[in-house]
Amino acid sequence: MTTLHPENPGSAIVPDPDILDTEPMIRNFGSLGSMVANLYALFLQNEQDLSHTLRDRLDGGDLQGARMAAHAAAGAARTAGARRVACLCSAIEEAILRGDAEEARVDAAGLDGALADVRSMIARI
Repeated sequence: MTTLHPENPGSAIVPDPDILDTEPMIRNFGSLGSMVANLYALFLQNEQDLSHTLRDRLDGGDLQGARMAAHAAAGAARTAGARRVACLCSAIEEAILRGDAEEARVDAAGLDGALADVRSMIARI
C-alpha cells in the first residue's frame, strides 16, 4: 500500500501515511537516515513485545495488565507514526475500560497484520 509522493507524482514511492506517517521523523531528524532506521527497528521490537504481552494478559484474564500494555503500545505507535497500530491499541484499551474483553481480543487479533504492514513500509524506506 504505497502512494506516489504528492508534490511530484512521478517521484519515488513513499509510505502510506495511514500505516506509517514518516513526516514527524523527517521533521525531527531531517531525513529517514540510519538513526531513524534504528529507531524504527527498536519500535518494531518493542511493539512486538507489547503485542505479545497484551495478548497474554487478555488470555490470562488480566484486564488491567492488558490495558496497560495497550496504552503503552498506543503511545509508542503514535510516536513512531504507526497510525493503524495506534488506533487498534487505543480501541483495545477503550474496550477493556468498558469491560468488553471479547472486543479487546478481537481487536488484538488484528495487531500482527497491522505490525506486518508497518514492518513492510519501514523496509521500503
